[in-house]
Amino acid sequence: MSLEYDEEYYRFNGQADDRPALRYYTRLVRRYAAGGPYLDFGCGTGHLVRRLSALGPAAGFEISEYSARTARANAPGCEVTTDPAELADASFGALTAIHVLEHLEDEVASQTLTTWRRILRPGGHALVVMPDPAGRGRKLAGEAWMGFADPTHINLKSHAEWREFITARGFVVEREGTDGLWDVPYGRLPKLLDAGLHAVPAFLQFLSGRLVLRPGSGESSIFVLRRP
Repeated sequence: MSLEYDEEYYRFNGQADDRPALRYYTRLVRRYAAGGPYLDFGCGTGHLVRRLSALGPAAGFEISEYSARTARANAPGCEVTTDPAELADASFGALTAIHVLEHLEDEVASQTLTTWRRILRPGGHALVVMPDPAGRGRKLAGEAWMGFADPTHINLKSHAEWREFITARGFVVEREGTDGLWDVPYGRLPKLLDAGLHAVPAFLQFLSGRLVLRPGSGESSIFVLRRP
């Protein structure tokens, strides 16, 4: 697999197209964020930008020219930039960063949080998601855990470690939780039976559009942050 965020990368990880998780994240933004304009930071192929645009003005940021070009096609009318300098100070009420920080070394992740503080209005929110290597999903899956499948995941911190990292850089954690167990099967049971055993809480949370599952009980960490 290519280590570039190109067509091959998205084909490998199955995230080139729209998916139900993006609908859930949009509902979390609508429920817990202070309002737009909205920015999807690390917007991939643009489907979350398009969903956010239903809430208000929305834009995207991507380092990959392929991703940015694809996002512009999938989210017509939404500006997508590859240069963080083009993101104006205090210009967004909320941003999303869905599976972004695990791709960045600590120094770059720290710079990214500085950028978020610059571009968010005081009181603005960030919805941040990353894999949790200390979560129950990892414990059930072992070395076959989905977080290990992507070689660009170079910064796999536990939920507690990310919390410390983020708050040390000036953000307030308003809510925190997990996406639950959804990457079934985790054992030798047929997929449907394994889903009945493990995935029901994740499904119910998805239907609720809320963040209720406790940190560490699923696959990923989810934070709702506030810029003071």
